[in-house]
Amino acid sequence: MIDLHMHSTYSDGTLTPQELLNYAEEKKLKAIALTDHDTVNGIESFLSVETDILKVSGVEISIDFDPGTFHLVGLFIKHNDENLKTKLEKLKKYRRERNSKLVELIKNHFGIEISLSDLQKDIDGEIGRPHIAKFLMDKGIVSSTQEAFDKYLGKGKPLYIAKKRYSAIEGIDMIKKASGISIIAHPITLDLENEQFDKFTKELIEYGLDGIEVFCSLHTIKDSKFYLEIAKKYNLFISAGSDFHGLNKTDVDLGQTNCPEEYQKSIYTNLLKYF
Repeated sequence: MIDLHMHSTYSDGTLTPQELLNYAEEKKLKAIALTDHDTVNGIESFLSVETDILKVSGVEISIDFDPGTFHLVGLFIKHNDENLKTKLEKLKKYRRERNSKLVELIKNHFGIEISLSDLQKDIDGEIGRPHIAKFLMDKGIVSSTQEAFDKYLGKGKPLYIAKKRYSAIEGIDMIKKASGISIIAHPITLDLENEQFDKFTKELIEYGLDGIEVFCSLHTIKDSKFYLEIAKKYNLFISAGSDFHGLNKTDVDLGQTNCPEEYQKSIYTNLLKYF
C-alpha cells in the first residue's frame, strides 16, 4: 500500500515525521510522501528515519486560480532548493500576519483572552486553522473540528481570513525548479463539472502540470474513475493520497486512499523510477 499525501506536526498534523513512519510501518505501507502545507521543514527529519518504507519528499502549496483556490502537491522535490525555501518563507510570513489578525478577531468575537503564544504551545510547526478549531473546542465553544469550520472558520464565516497564495504558474514553477513533479491534490474539492475540470487540467498542463491525485479519501469510485480517465487522456502521473492529518481529521486514516490494489502496484512501480 502507498500514501502520497499526509501532514506532520510541521504543519497541521498531529504526528511527527518519525511517528508517521512508525505508523506507516504498522499499516504495512510500502511508500509514503510527507506533504506539509507550505513548508519543507519536516523533510530532513523525515528522510533521516531508517526504514524499509520508500520515502518521498513533498510539499502541498496553496494556489490561487480562477475559478477558485486549490492545492498543488509537489513530489520528489529537493527540499533544500533555495528558490523553493524562499517562496515558502514568504507564505509563512503571510500566515503569521493572518494568524495575528485571527487572534484579534477571536478576542473581539468571543470576548476571551488569547495570544499567539497560547496557540503555538505544543505545536512544532506553523499555526493553522485546525489548531484554532482545537482551541475553540478546548474553550467549549464548539464540540468538533467540523463545527468550528462550519460556524466560524470556513469561507464567509466570522473568523475567516483569506490566505495569500501563489498562482498556478508560480506554484508549478516552484516545484519544477526544485526538481519535483506537480500534482492536483484532491480534485473533487474544486467542485468542477467534468468538462470544466478537463479544461482546467489542460490549462495547467500548459504551465507544466505533471499529475492528478486520482485516488484519495474524499473520492468515490465514480470520482476516481473520471479523474483516472483525465490522467490517462493527458498521460499524467497518477497519484494516491489520504490527506492524513492524525487527530485533526479523525475520519481519515493513514493509507485511506481508496486506491485499488492494481493501481497501488503500478503507482509504486512508477515511484521507483524517480530513485
